[in-house]
Amino acid sequence: MSQQSEIQDIYPLSFMQEGMLFHSLFDEQSRAYFEQASFTINGRLDLERFQKSMDAIVGRYDIFRTTFIHKNVAKPRQVVLKSRPCNVQFEDISHLDKSDEEKYIETFRQQDKSKGFDLQTDVLMRVSILKLAPERYVCIWSHHHILMDGWCLGIVIKDFLHMYQALGEGSHPYLPPVQPYGKYIKWLMQQDREEAAKYWKERLQDIEKTSSLPRKSVQTSEGKLQQAVFTISEQQTAGLQQIAAASGATLSTVFQALWGLMLQRFNNNDDSVFGSVISGRPTELADVEGMVGLFINTVPVRVQSGALSFSDLVRHMQKELLKAEAYSYFPLYDIQAQSALKQELIDHIIVFENVPTQQEIEGLNQTGAFDFSVEDFSMAEETNYGCSIKVIPGSSLYVRINFHTDLYDTSMMEEIEGYMQQMIASVIADPDIRASQIPLLNESKTRQIVSEFNKTEAVSPIAPTLHGLFTYQAGLTPDRPAIHFANGSLTYGELDAYSNRLAVRLSAKGVTKESIVGILAERSPEMIIAVLAVLKAG
Repeated sequence: MSQQSEIQDIYPLSFMQEGMLFHSLFDEQSRAYFEQASFTINGRLDLERFQKSMDAIVGRYDIFRTTFIHKNVAKPRQVVLKSRPCNVQFEDISHLDKSDEEKYIETFRQQDKSKGFDLQTDVLMRVSILKLAPERYVCIWSHHHILMDGWCLGIVIKDFLHMYQALGEGSHPYLPPVQPYGKYIKWLMQQDREEAAKYWKERLQDIEKTSSLPRKSVQTSEGKLQQAVFTISEQQTAGLQQIAAASGATLSTVFQALWGLMLQRFNNNDDSVFGSVISGRPTELADVEGMVGLFINTVPVRVQSGALSFSDLVRHMQKELLKAEAYSYFPLYDIQAQSALKQELIDHIIVFENVPTQQEIEGLNQTGAFDFSVEDFSMAEETNYGCSIKVIPGSSLYVRINFHTDLYDTSMMEEIEGYMQQMIASVIADPDIRASQIPLLNESKTRQIVSEFNKTEAVSPIAPTLHGLFTYQAGLTPDRPAIHFANGSLTYGELDAYSNRLAVRLSAKGVTKESIVGILAERSPEMIIAVLAVLKAG
């Protein structure tokens, strides 16, 4: 790269790329941004043609000829080279039996992942072919996330397969011209960051607490990445789509509303925030849908339910999400800086995968245009969050929760399915139900908790009444604080004495058993004293 003639273009990193570069350099052992796709190819495979197809893909998209220069420069830059070979690795393991074959493939995946990528010196994409039988192969396709997002992977593999097929027929496939990723970078550099900062500051004001999923009380460093998966049925998915259509919203917004309400129950409030991964492709940029590069961003989604009905909440959220879209290019680290919670603003993210790569690729099998088929597509990816949720749409919604067991309890994460199912059933039955009244538990679970888990009767009750229990406690701990308020606190002994004095005065006024006594008071120590006094008097 020392020769100027090898360089095609130089431009800055996108905001998301800057963040990934920082994290990769900060923790070189981390594989948080290592992406690895794997799929099986059934049919005869021409390895020479496979390599030529790969060369054509690298030539077609600038991002695959890009290196990220960060050493000995004032600010990192991405440098597009005129050529950069990506050699396909091939291994024949057809001599292995089934069990050894599976072990070998898994070991190969792990070793490939452990290599990682050097962002300045390495070709940031590796493709390997493992031959299982004369007409059966496994392809392992790895890349660093700084190159492209999941949306792009579907575009690239489809183009690759079309090129492979055309070369086999002695022709060149017609593929529409593509715009270089540099055009997006140029657009990004023209955006008003001050205006975006102002918007997010206003949007995130008054948030006082992180909306966390329930975590382990004692966290360890010996956990592992685990999954909890569930499917929302076709019938329920159709019901959610009807709510979305009636509210002028997307299915993604409806799911986010439900998720936000669940977080509110966990955190005992009516205001929740979590991260949402968005496509990040600006509609005003020509041919942006066909560009390949890193466009995604993570932005906070705020759910404020208040006294709204569920359908009104969905409508309100859709409006807010459309407003936020104009500033969705703003990097998450700058968005977080606008809030009081800073880096603690969000602790998990949701990805609503609108263009599932697996369905795109496996759908090619149905066209009958290829002399092979692709199956068993899988994608291994990690983030730097302890928990991430991926929602894959279709006739049913498939939900996959990735979490680290050192932070979250497995049984708790598995219970989320039941909570979501109950909430979905409630809003489908009545979309205008008040958001704060949507139950998290079904009748059976509620009955179990209230009637079975709550069987705590004492053999001999300490006191038969509420005020009797209070007086008993005041005798045990007279000096312990009972209530706190703006200008101080009262101990159990003091609260007991004050309420006794007022009870005596009420009795003198004629208050006896079954008397009705009205109390007019703000939330204050006096209100508590008055309630106890009325109970003691009658």
